[in-house]
Amino acid sequence: MLVLALWVTAITALASQTASHWQSARAAAPSAENAPRTFEYRKTRVINVPIIAEGALLGYVIVQFLYGINAKAAEKLNVSPDAFIMDDAFRTLYGDPSLDFRHLEKYDITGLTTRIRSMVNDKLGQGLVKEILIQDFSYMPKDQAPR
Repeated sequence: MLVLALWVTAITALASQTASHWQSARAAAPSAENAPRTFEYRKTRVINVPIIAEGALLGYVIVQFLYGINAKAAEKLNVSPDAFIMDDAFRTLYGDPSLDFRHLEKYDITGLTTRIRSMVNDKLGQGLVKEILIQDFSYMPKDQAPR
């Protein structure tokens, strides 16, 4: 009986010490909910880029972006990065002679997103935009556009 009592006491003391150590380590570690946000994803508005060939409107390229941004740095900005992303995307797509609306699958999407990210980071600060993703990229002929 004495050996059994000593064994139960030792197991109880060890379990108590382990539980105490586990709870103190858990309380010391910051939870993901309480941790400050340093990186977040945002969506731009949809933009419609007209495709003009030989003086006639053929249709529209419809594009929407999703971008990852340093949230702390973005709070300090006076202007949203959306404006810069959409402006450079419009200028690039509108003036790009390699854009063949009949074969959008062959367009260099990686080159487009890399260029936009570099341009935004040059203007607003390096490391602000971590990546730019394509949410939507499609073509709508002129005759299918809503009036």
